Amino acid sequence: MARISKAPEVRRQELLNTAMELFARQGYEETSMSDIARAAGVAQGLCYRYFDSKQKLFQEAMAQYVRNCCDIYLPVIHDRGKTIRMRLVEIAGLISESDRHSQYSAFYHRADSRALHEKFLSIARFLLPHVTEELCAACDNGELQVRCPEVAASYLLYGLIGLLGEGERPLSQRLEEALRYAALILHAG
Repeated sequence: MARISKAPEVRRQELLNTAMELFARQGYEETSMSDIARAAGVAQGLCYRYFDSKQKLFQEAMAQYVRNCCDIYLPVIHDRGKTIRMRLVEIAGLISESDRHSQYSAFYHRADSRALHEKFLSIARFLLPHVTEELCAACDNGELQVRCPEVAASYLLYGLIGLLGEGERPLSQRLEEALRYAALILHAG
């Protein structure tokens, strides 16, 4: 097989994509660096050139996933032309839609991936200052009367992560429940 030279950033992304495809299909524990190298058509040593370990590769893939998820939500979060409640409903719709179309959805909902749901906390941490900023703005313009927007934002985000991680009920049902709780938190302020 002839060696194909690629730009480092292209090769790195290729390894990340291949790894996530395998993690989704086989699970994290059942996927080795050797499997990733074989599927990517490269020597195993090349994988280690870019990533010290499978865990590091996975962490980077998850960080990329977090950024991609947040890219979808940030415009909605910061759309001050809509009320907070309207934005929450729109975000719920985006969550439902992205879960249905995510190539990695099966991976995140696998029974043996429960511990990986902790990675979703990264999304909440990333979004927390953005949601806090918008709740503060909604309080400033009289839309909301929340005593502590930082705490409300934290409850909204981390509560949502908890509800999404619980896979027993359909996602649509969990999102409806999340919106009901959000309304209660924002109303009780």
